[in-house]
Amino acid sequence: MRSRLNILAFAILIVPAFGGEALATAVDIRSITCSEYLAMPAAPSSKFSAWMTGWFSYQSGRTFVDFDLHRANVASVRGWCQSNPSASVMVAVEKSIGVAALPNATLDFNKITCGTWLGYGPADQDFVRYFMSGYYSATASNSVLDYDRLQKNSGAVVAYCKKNKSRTLPTAIQNRAR
Repeated sequence: MRSRLNILAFAILIVPAFGGEALATAVDIRSITCSEYLAMPAAPSSKFSAWMTGWFSYQSGRTFVDFDLHRANVASVRGWCQSNPSASVMVAVEKSIGVAALPNATLDFNKITCGTWLGYGPADQDFVRYFMSGYYSATASNSVLDYDRLQKNSGAVVAYCKKNKSRTLPTAIQNRAR
């Protein structure tokens, strides 16, 4: 249990410091328990939550990004997890949020352009990056958050977006992500 948390925290916090060194940094989100999620430091918890939001959005047939709804959902999941520490985070998401949570203000991620995304602040860029990674992983029935793959794809998408600011972010992902 603790080793999966350490792998995830290592992947999200430490690996970027090593740049080009190849390290195995992937974790199956279905194996993360509520207690592991609650024990995550703020930065990896935030990124993990964004990835989960993207993954669950696909499962729920949603194509919107709503930062306020995301924050409310994270609080709901964390609250549910406190009472159910041995449950999986996947169950927590399903039990505490469900498919009925509707956004107040939506941003259809299919309409986010590269230029718009590149203009976001670092925290919002990261949220969208992890959200989209989770979403596209779910489209492939993949529940593994693979940090190395996410970083490689992010670099390719950023390079594409810098040259194609009027293209949509999903177009950039489909053209550059592997």
